[in-house]
Amino acid sequence: MSYSEAGIPQFDVVFGRNLMAEAVNFAHSPFLVVTMEDLWPRLRDSFPPGCEAYFVRSLERKDLEAALPRVRRFESIIGAGGGQAIDCAKYFSWRTRLPLFQYPTSLSVDAVFGHRAGVRDDGRVRYVGFAVPESVYIDYGVIERAPAMINRAGIGDVLCFITGVMDWRYADRQGRCEARWPYDESLAQISLAKADAVLSALDDVRDLTPKGIDLLVSGLRWGGASYHGAGWNPRHIEGVEHYVFYALEAATGHKFLHGQAVGLGLVAGCMMHGARDQEMFAAVHRIGLDIRPEAMGITWDDVSEALHGLAEFVREESLPYGIAHDFPVDAAFCGRLRCRIEGRYGAWPEGSTAHPESS
Repeated sequence: MSYSEAGIPQFDVVFGRNLMAEAVNFAHSPFLVVTMEDLWPRLRDSFPPGCEAYFVRSLERKDLEAALPRVRRFESIIGAGGGQAIDCAKYFSWRTRLPLFQYPTSLSVDAVFGHRAGVRDDGRVRYVGFAVPESVYIDYGVIERAPAMINRAGIGDVLCFITGVMDWRYADRQGRCEARWPYDESLAQISLAKADAVLSALDDVRDLTPKGIDLLVSGLRWGGASYHGAGWNPRHIEGVEHYVFYALEAATGHKFLHGQAVGLGLVAGCMMHGARDQEMFAAVHRIGLDIRPEAMGITWDDVSEALHGLAEFVREESLPYGIAHDFPVDAAFCGRLRCRIEGRYGAWPEGSTAHPESS
């Protein structure tokens, strides 16, 4: 890792075009491409004929462990895909100690820039392992070809810095900061600057211009690497918005487009804090990120259930103290949230199904 910010090292990143086709010239051979089955038809021409691919169908640890004998037959691992493929590649690299090269095909989540893999233990999210890629390759052409909704969802994993810092400051005011993570204004300010940079260029993010891609990468890169670089400290990069996502996943068993569910948690969290909620509503709407529950394949009843049980959930999961521990979610709050979201996006058309990109 050659780049650092505020003394925190971050992964090497290479920007360019047609980068995936170069992998055959430097990745240790034979290599295993970890990807998704629906992506493989448009990726396989970048690799030699007969190149083997592992299709991610589960992130349950027991399923990943069962695949390790096959993975160990290779000399390196190439992660090519979104968050699930990237996390799976990290897990395999960690468990086998094989060199790792990461090619995100979208910018929906910061997984490619973080050391730990987001896996599941009986459906519950767990972040485990330690994997540092030889490099992360941001291919503008590949990113541009991803469904717009998936790329736009990446803003959720940058704007979450705002509610993360809100929660950290709230905990500090209440005297409830963890001893290992005392409030650090310098970390908070870097996170807020990353989020504000994205907010200042929403049209570029929406249109996936090179500037928009670069700004998203800058924010996601900071969020991923600074978790480790600040001493496994999540305080400046996530808070209540991710807790809403975790609670929704646990309550419904549904697999979400990460940034979409986080975006819903972002606006709900800002409403709980009573700060910047109008700004966040406007931002996620302007870039075209649909945060209506129906767009994610769930219902408002699911959201209400998760929010009503949020305080109990964060305590059961021993999540860092924040507004979710204390805020009294009631029917009136859930009604206001629904009213504001449908007031900006419109009510979901009766009989319509979730966008294919959201599932």
